[in-house]
Amino acid sequence: MQLRTALGLALPLAAACLPTHDPGVGATSSSTTGSSSSGEPPPPATSGTTTPVDPTTTSTSSTTDPTTGSEGPACGDGHLDLGEDCDLGTGNSNNGACTLQCDPATCGDGLLWIGEEDCDFGPGNLGEYGGCRPDCTWAPRCSDGQLDEGFEECDLGLLNGTGMGLEDMVPCSLTCRWQGRLVFLSSATYDGALGGLPGADLRCRNLATAAGLGNALTFRAWLSDGLDSPLSRFEQVDLQGAPYVLPNGRMIAADFTELIEQGPRTGIALTETGMHVTEQFVWTNTAPFGEPFSATDHCAGWTSNSGLAAARTGYNALDLEMGPAWDAWRDERQWTSALAWKCDKLWRLYCFEDGELED
Repeated sequence: MQLRTALGLALPLAAACLPTHDPGVGATSSSTTGSSSSGEPPPPATSGTTTPVDPTTTSTSSTTDPTTGSEGPACGDGHLDLGEDCDLGTGNSNNGACTLQCDPATCGDGLLWIGEEDCDFGPGNLGEYGGCRPDCTWAPRCSDGQLDEGFEECDLGLLNGTGMGLEDMVPCSLTCRWQGRLVFLSSATYDGALGGLPGADLRCRNLATAAGLGNALTFRAWLSDGLDSPLSRFEQVDLQGAPYVLPNGRMIAADFTELIEQGPRTGIALTETGMHVTEQFVWTNTAPFGEPFSATDHCAGWTSNSGLAAARTGYNALDLEMGPAWDAWRDERQWTSALAWKCDKLWRLYCFEDGELED
């Protein structure tokens, strides 16, 4: 009886000590609150992998000054900073005294310093024709007004390419070539065994090549056998605006028609090397109007140097271009038809440019 009374008193007291909840709300589990069954408080909430950052040790690649918000030292800011040899700010230029990389302009850097250098090809400053010297001044080149033998036929400086010449000279092109077809007297002499007409042409081309003449592989010899002659062999007979000129630019005929109808205005007295030579016999077998002079006497088609065969020759020029001798030379077209000689003699050739002209 006393035991029942004690239990009956204990049960209401225990119930009074239990936690209370709002209606319909259950107890929070450890899986949602993070609390453990031991009753320890849960750890602070985190966002996965994020770790605390110490702002005093954080580094950055920006040159911005955090205290002022301005950029740090840089080439082009007008201040000489560490690692810079110059800095003119907005005055930095790859064509000025200080480059865009804040390096002083120097000859050989491949950048043209306007007003101080004529040219700058960097490692290419070798002083070769048409290039730049090691001191950044121009090497010999076309249009400098100086004739550079082996590279130029002419150089009239600022007149190049204008269509204007000097006195009785034809104009000079922008590529320093005479604006006409070149004619020269061969510097070498040959007997009648020339290898036929093709062999004679080859001799002219070899001489033109060795002299550095433009269009060298188009030259032909003013020469005839029994069938072919300049009248039939020359390809550019009717080429307009291309006068015949000597290596010094002196015009000898405005075109092929003038050449055969009137002869050259002056003697063909310059070799491919520019040497002045007069009173020389020249193998031709060519009559004044460009046709063969003889159908039989042509050193066996220019293959024989026999003293028993002969061929017609011309007389290239006179020392004095006036007087009775000069009148006869001009009127009788002695430049192409003067005397016959045995084929064992050593005479020269006339060489004519005959291809399309270079600019």
